[in-house]
Formats: sequence, structure tokens, C-alpha cells
Amino acid sequence: MNESLTPNWYRGFIQGKTRIALAWIFAALLIFSARNYPTAPGIILCFLGATLRFWASGYLRKDSRPAVGGPYAWVRNPLYLGTYLMALGTAWAIQNYVLLAVITVLFAAIYHFIILDEETKLTRIFGEPYAIYRSAVPRFFPRPWPAKHSMLEKVNPEADHWRFSYEIAVKNKAMEAYYSFAGLIGFVALIAWLWHWSGRA
Repeated sequence: MNESLTPNWYRGFIQGKTRIALAWIFAALLIFSARNYPTAPGIILCFLGATLRFWASGYLRKDSRPAVGGPYAWVRNPLYLGTYLMALGTAWAIQNYVLLAVITVLFAAIYHFIILDEETKLTRIFGEPYAIYRSAVPRFFPRPWPAKHSMLEKVNPEADHWRFSYEIAVKNKAMEAYYSFAGLIGFVALIAWLWHWSGRA
């Protein structure tokens, strides 16, 4: 999708509380579609998404320097990728492949522009180091190998920033990823039980 052709009203629409509304819509879709008890492959994928969010949170020092340690050496937006994997895993767990496809389309239509706007902001804040980072690390789909250490050092030479910090993770509310994981899987399991209990599954 061409960024320059995107109407301003759409860019404004997908910001802020719209994402919260979409989360509620996702929950409503789960209520009507969670007829099967969650299965292991989807649960594992959802857990991996939560773990990616937790891992990334321990490297994110907001408005200090660009994060380059841990998952940030593979992908520029590991938090959003983790969120996508959690939603995908939930749909897969209840074996609703239509919902899985809908999630993918909606995520691309919404988060593509959210990420573009955030990159514009980060380029303003960090300047040339972030431009180097953008050229070295993929935006959303990670490569099988991390970016070269020598390249990332040009982006952020702070040795402490290359190590996972549990204190930083806690500050960034990293545990919420696991609470969300437990909530999602528990929620669809409960809904499936209610459908089976009512005899309508």
C-alpha cells in the first residue's frame, strides 16, 4: 500500500482508542467462534508471541537510544510481531482458520501505518543512528540471522543496552504479555466449555 495515497482520516482513525476497540471486536469474534478447546500448536505459538514481547521489553529504553540488543538485532518491531503471533496463535488454537486470515489482513491494514508513523517519530528523535538501524534490520519479518554487530554498534554503542535487563522489563510491564497469554487461552477454553455445556458446539 502506497503511504502517500493513504487518506489522512484513515491514519487518524487507526491511532489511539481504535486499537482498543479492535481488541474488543477480536474478543467478540472469539466468543462466537471458540467452539473447540484450544490445541497445543496454537497455544505454543501464542506463548512464543508473549515470550517475544517479554524478551523485547528488557531491551527497550524509551527515548534513550535505539534498542539493538536481543530480538532488536533481528527485527525492528518485535513487540508488534509478538502481539501478532499471540492473536494468530489464539485463532489457530481454536482451529478457526477464517479468523486467522482476518487477523492477518486487519493487522497488516492497521499496524503497517502505525509502524510507519512511529518510524517517522524515531527518525526525528535519533537521526542518523536510526537511519542506519532501518537499513540493517527488517521492519517486521525477521531474517534467520541478526544484523552485523559492527553495524549495530554504530546505532547504539552502549554496552549495557546490549544486555537484557529484568528491571527495564518490569518497568515496561513485560509480565502483561504472559497475563494476556493466560487470559486469551483461558478465555477461549471457557467459551468452548460453555458452548459444549449448552449442547450447541
